[in-house]
Amino acid sequence: MIRRRLLTAVAAVSALLPSIGRGASGDSHRRLHPVDLPDLVRIDAAEADGWLARDRRGRMWRIREDGSARPIADGLHPDAPLDARHGLIASHAQEGRLWVMRDSPSERPSLGDERMAPHGGLLIVPGAIVGLVSRSGRTVVARFEATPAGPWTARTTSEDAVLPDAEPVLVDLDGQHSGEHLAVLAGPDAARYGHGVLGDAIEATRVLWLDRGNLRVLRQLDLDAPYVFEDRLLRPWRLPNGRLGLVTMQAGPQGAQIAVLAAALTEPGRLRIELQGAPIGQRNRWMSPAVTRKNDPDLLVIHTPHIGGVLRRYAREGSGLVSQAIMSGVTNHRLGERRLDNSARVGPWILLATQGWDELAVVDLRAEGRVERVPIPASIVQIVASSSGTAAAVLTRAGLMLWKRPAA
Repeated sequence: MIRRRLLTAVAAVSALLPSIGRGASGDSHRRLHPVDLPDLVRIDAAEADGWLARDRRGRMWRIREDGSARPIADGLHPDAPLDARHGLIASHAQEGRLWVMRDSPSERPSLGDERMAPHGGLLIVPGAIVGLVSRSGRTVVARFEATPAGPWTARTTSEDAVLPDAEPVLVDLDGQHSGEHLAVLAGPDAARYGHGVLGDAIEATRVLWLDRGNLRVLRQLDLDAPYVFEDRLLRPWRLPNGRLGLVTMQAGPQGAQIAVLAAALTEPGRLRIELQGAPIGQRNRWMSPAVTRKNDPDLLVIHTPHIGGVLRRYAREGSGLVSQAIMSGVTNHRLGERRLDNSARVGPWILLATQGWDELAVVDLRAEGRVERVPIPASIVQIVASSSGTAAAVLTRAGLMLWKRPAA
């Protein structure tokens, strides 16, 4: 109760910002529909319509945007990373090995030949699955391939250590057709920046772009001390020259600042910081991307999501990024958690939690500061958009609800 009062007070004094408290509940509460599934732990967007959810017993459910749900598998770790694409679903089995199933209930799942890094991301690429494993006390990227009559086997691993909870992404940084390769946060360091906002004090000091086939380094960037990348994920975003960059959070003595990395085209093998926003102003102050869509001209970020939570819009201006405050009193991250999927973009709306995690804030980006506040019966756990971008799943400690955008 004391913490909630403190956060409310901080939000109230955010200078001249529209506050979440000024909104009112409107049509959004009528667009929330409960789904009768008990004990859900995690929900992820599926390649097809809807989501894949897991319960405490390790069962996987397919949930459609119309609210229908059916079990499709069991034996999974309830809260492990998951990826679904190219007709496959990949996650971790309960004992921690790689778990893979064709996106069809008619086939049994298969397993990998070793345990995965428990918090490392998974990525399905053509002909293989990329995940994180431990080698001699270091976390490295591994490429798993199926064998004709046996488990998925790690055929090759990266030479360089990566962040133990990094989430690799596919991106074409050189602008070549069929040139999508693996970008991942690397160079784990536990001494340079002791904050622990994402679950531990181990932060990245490097970014690697790895060949998705042999996992050799194609390009890299190394941060000088005392700076780190206080993040787990690199987000592809299109630059003014049409090439793709990578959005992440850099942190240092003046706190976090948004940074966009790109290939240094005149320097083979190198990445560089192409654009940066101003630092937040104080060490151990953090910001969390709310929505980063590849072809959007702007970036939506929440400054200090644990203390007042100010939603800001970043736009390119010259060689930098400048931001404009939209509203305060919202959040998309709990201090000390690794989850970064607590906001959803559905058409012109962004769905966030209020600072107390007990209300859904539906922000209309066409009218900055206009928000509907929807009371939620229990604390919000996740807010995840469907892959179609027309609905969002709101997982709470009491169950699941679906929010669908209104008809045009």
